[in-house]
Amino acid sequence: MYITTELHGRGATLAPRGDIDFEGLHELRASLAGLPDTVVEVVWDLRAVTFMDIAGLHLLSTPSAPVQVSLTNLPPQAVRLLETATDIFPEQGWGRHLPAPVDPGTARTAA
Repeated sequence: MYITTELHGRGATLAPRGDIDFEGLHELRASLAGLPDTVVEVVWDLRAVTFMDIAGLHLLSTPSAPVQVSLTNLPPQAVRLLETATDIFPEQGWGRHLPAPVDPGTARTAA
């Protein structure tokens, strides 16, 4: 697994490439733990993630307080995983990581 880390002010963007599974979980957590103490917001950019299993949920459960964690560029398979986890375990709050639904009234139409 390859992980790009970008620091910007008090935030960081971590962009893994490949599969998020138990084989790569230690490396992902190490990237998170290696961030400076001044980082209070972490964005996981998942645009290059080809697969995510329950290890992705474990990663999101990694204690990181007082850091706020969010996801961006979720591939469809990761969205399905988070939707399923939200349905089965609503008390875990996985839904907060799902993209906001698109309002069909504001969607562009092709001309």
